[in-house]
Amino acid sequence: MLGFGMLIPDIALRAEAFGADGRTIGIVQSSMFVVQILVSPLWGRASDRLGRKGVFMACTGLSACSMLVYGAASSVWWLLASRIVSGLGAANVAVAQASVSDITTTEDRTPALGRMSAALTTGLIMGPALGGWLSATFGSALLGYIGAAASGLGVLCVGFAVRKSARVAVDTSKSWGNFAFLRENKAVVPLVAMAAVAWFALSCLEGTFGRLIKHSLGYGAREFGMIFSYESVIGLFVQAVALKWLIDRVPERRLLWVSFLLQGVGLAVTPLAPHLGFLFLASTFYAFGQGVANPTVSGMASKQVTEERQGELFGVMQSARSVGFVFGPSLGGILFDINRAAPYYMAGVVCAVTALLVAWSPWGLRKPSPAA
Repeated sequence: MLGFGMLIPDIALRAEAFGADGRTIGIVQSSMFVVQILVSPLWGRASDRLGRKGVFMACTGLSACSMLVYGAASSVWWLLASRIVSGLGAANVAVAQASVSDITTTEDRTPALGRMSAALTTGLIMGPALGGWLSATFGSALLGYIGAAASGLGVLCVGFAVRKSARVAVDTSKSWGNFAFLRENKAVVPLVAMAAVAWFALSCLEGTFGRLIKHSLGYGAREFGMIFSYESVIGLFVQAVALKWLIDRVPERRLLWVSFLLQGVGLAVTPLAPHLGFLFLASTFYAFGQGVANPTVSGMASKQVTEERQGELFGVMQSARSVGFVFGPSLGGILFDINRAAPYYMAGVVCAVTALLVAWSPWGLRKPSPAA
């Protein structure tokens, strides 16, 4: 996640420097997630059949290759190519989450996935700050090469330090694709939709935030990196420390609607910020809500699916989150060109409506039948 986070403060501004408009910037940022929608469930199913380790290493190797292309990019089309390759390997997060579900009970799963999210967030804490500094000081090429080295190091660590898990082949010959999986596991449909909404809001923030603070307050990649790293610190605290305490005291469904409401508030007030301090305040609301929502949605979904299909589930969840990232940057970029505040108001309203639906909707959850 270090390499992924390093690109966040740089990619929109670099595409703009290559002459891209808001629509093109949105396409570049969303392309990774379009590919991810298609391949993540396939990688997840492969990890159910073949084991997590080999699939994880293959995906992370592709991530390293994408960063090499980003470092060598000389036009916006090469940026697009790097994002496509990155999408091919982005299922490593889903495979890692499935690995966590393999070794936890249903009662401990949400806090364990919270700690997994905290591990991912640790990379995001360092990534944007390091990426913003590298971009401003040495340029984008070195940023890409260092990101490639970070992903390559991840491959080596897993290759030498993690045992290969023995997996039993799962017969999914009659159910190929996201829709077939969702038809067979209807209880996860609302949770999959929430995952898409949460990441749609995040993509609106990431896709336009650098341009917002540049044109409204005169800030650049360094300030972007500082704020995003601050959000990551908040998320790390919530996922590693506070989430277990909250789940022991508050029903998970209540946690969900409160977390979406906090995200909506943080997004809606962001374009109103008159200075850096106000941006940090808005980021606090947003980061706390996101830190609670993501592992809670994943944990609740994992409890609805039998153990032998956890990889496929997390692949579908990753695909759903990618849907949010497909539409968020593109729509956010178009709206930003019309009005700088528009994408933030839109995402804030979407989060608030989701909070109301979670609080008042009649849908319920069930426990899956035992695996055959």
